[in-house]
Amino acid sequence: MAKLLVMSLPTRQDAVTIIQDLLESGVKREALSVLAKTEEALGKVCLETGLPKPLRGDGNHALFHPLIEISSILERKAVNVAAAGAAGRLLGGAEIGCGSDDLVTSLEGIGIPLEDARDMEQALLKDNYLLFMEGNETTPWNAIGKLLEKHKHITIYPA
Repeated sequence: MAKLLVMSLPTRQDAVTIIQDLLESGVKREALSVLAKTEEALGKVCLETGLPKPLRGDGNHALFHPLIEISSILERKAVNVAAAGAAGRLLGGAEIGCGSDDLVTSLEGIGIPLEDARDMEQALLKDNYLLFMEGNETTPWNAIGKLLEKHKHITIYPA
């Protein structure tokens, strides 16, 4: 059965360190996805960790585009999220801030509780990184738990 673990990481160095530690503990690169507020910031993480280049996909634009356009007219311009990894196809390009619920709606769609999704959006707006890790019964959960215990300054959202 698939499990999802999401972490909010306050700095680029935190993101790079955790990703490298996860890879060394046996997590497959394909199981990791990262979101950031800017493509430039995410690109540096990808370059340092060997993750695929950031994507700016359509996110939910096809479904919510008319509402997003109206919101953008009435409020300041929202920010489009940059994503790397499997999450890029779903979450890349989703808007955050300025009243847009684009990212929050997408996160809810993959099973993340509303309050956690809102917290994740706020973390991105504060220039944090979101790291998504997909796992299953073969994932080394004990090693990952021990690894994450060392990093007290990150926020973990078990989904």
